[in-house]
Order: sequence, then structure tokens, then C-alpha cells
Amino acid sequence: MSLTTRDAVTTHRSPSPTARFLYWGSRATLRHVYRAWPLTESGIRALGAVERGFARLPRSPEVAVESASLGGVPVVTTTPLPGTADSGVSVLYLHGGAFVFCGPDTHARLCSGLAVHLDAPVHAVRYRKLPEVDLGALIDDAYTAYRCLAGQLPETHRIVVAGDSAGGFLAAKICELAGLDGVRAPSAMVGYSPLFDLDREVRDGSWFTRDAFQPARTVQRAQQLWSRGPAGIRGERSMLQVSPEAFPPTLITLAAGELVEEGALALTERLNAAGRTVETHRWHTAVHAFPVLGRLSPESRRAREITVEFLQRVLV
Repeated sequence: MSLTTRDAVTTHRSPSPTARFLYWGSRATLRHVYRAWPLTESGIRALGAVERGFARLPRSPEVAVESASLGGVPVVTTTPLPGTADSGVSVLYLHGGAFVFCGPDTHARLCSGLAVHLDAPVHAVRYRKLPEVDLGALIDDAYTAYRCLAGQLPETHRIVVAGDSAGGFLAAKICELAGLDGVRAPSAMVGYSPLFDLDREVRDGSWFTRDAFQPARTVQRAQQLWSRGPAGIRGERSMLQVSPEAFPPTLITLAAGELVEEGALALTERLNAAGRTVETHRWHTAVHAFPVLGRLSPESRRAREITVEFLQRVLV
């Protein structure tokens, strides 16, 4: 018997002082920056400087990091030391950033934590971004990397597709395309503040519950960018239109009141109604994609623990 949707969603209502500081600090600063930042080619290039700054940060001493490729698509592979991960699990990670910025370097903390606590290699895909290519091409990068990884590993090996924000869309898209093509399906999917619908209407919530740093106006401008390009995309632009059968056991983590919440809860309800394994966690007074912060907040650490617990439970 499937759980009710209410049982499938856990709400965390007691934010730590660190979470409160990050939430209100982001509302006071980043929200205004994102509202004004131009999503032009020059504005997007400037965002690239932020990513390059993360590349200079020291790496965790608990992991080995190397550049590689999967099907010709660059990836950064993080392996727990001493390099003997034998859990039979691999993670393909798709970073967020509205398809225009961020990369494996901005998500190194998260990937390191997952690698160590899952005792598994984490392959962070360095897919091409807008406006260098259109959305169809960057989706193809993610799917190509997945198909190559699936082809390299024995059938008994479990592959987790995971991503935050826009990367959550890519993780779900891999599940959809694998189902369409009859390709080996992922064993589990993890989405941190995942974007599941490219064209869903977004509105700022009430003053007390609104997204900490993403104004609706900024997402609306990004949606215009996502619609550009001659190629289009294969399959659906909304994961709510994809058959629930395409989704493996799914874990979703999000901030209560953020702009992607409505779509994430709608997919939770759809999967749960179809009898699929789905577990969603809502966190009050949290910022978008907070698990990416790694060890910086108790909530980020707890989200990682929940991820590991969920995967250990379903990957049997």
C-alpha cells in the first residue's frame, strides 16, 4: 500500500541559528543582486568568474579528485581515499545554476561529502551551458555522460543520478530519456531544490515564506533564455508530464516557500499516487539548494545524512 502524499513529505520546522542567518542574509543581499543581474552574454560571463574562484579553494583531504570524461563529456570524479570504494554504487551529479553558471568546482563540497559517506565515486558533469549552446545540447551532454557510465559498469552496479536546481531537471530528464530509449535505468534519483518544470508560472510567495534569494522576476527572465535555440529538446519540458514509471526511487529536498516547491510537491504527489517510492523533505527558513553548502550548516549536513540513509535503504 502506498503512503499518502502527506506521509511522503516530511517538514522540518526548527531552523538552526546558522540557517536563519543564511536565509535572512540572502534575502538582504543576494535577492537584490539576482533581481538586478543581467542575463546577457556579458552578465553570464561575469558569473563565470565566481565559478573560477571556487576552483582555487582547497579540496577535502578525504578524497581524490581527477578530471576525466564520459562519452567525450568532461567530468570531475571524486573518489573517497584510499581509493578503494567498493559499495557497488556510483553517482552522476548534475550541478545547478539555471543552466548558465556554476560547475563541478562550486559543488565540490557536496560531491566530496557524498563520495565519503556513500563510499562511492561521484562524477560531476561539466556540461556545456547557455548561451554557448542551447538547452537541447546541454541535455545531450548530461545524457551522453550517463549512457557512457552505464555502459562501463556491470549490471549489478547501482547508478544514482542527482542534481540541484537546474541539475535536478537534468537528473529527471536522464530518467525520462532512458525510459524512452530502453536504456538501463538509474537505480535512484536525488533532487535538491529541483527544477521540474521549465515553463511553470512562478510567483513570489508571501513576505514570510518567499524564496530567500530568487525573485520570481529573475526566474521569468531565465525562462525566456531557456526557450531560445533552434534545436528544442527531446521529450517533455515538464517532468510532471513524464510517466511515473520512468522514475526510480526518488528523494527530494527543498526549502519551504521557494519557487520550485510547487513543482516538486506536485511530482511527489504524482509519484506517490502511482505507488512509486518517493520521499520529500521540506525545510523551513532555508535557502535554495542548501545541501550544496556542505558542512556550513547543520541542515546541510542533515540533508546529506538523509540522502545517504535513503540510498542505503533503496539500493539493496
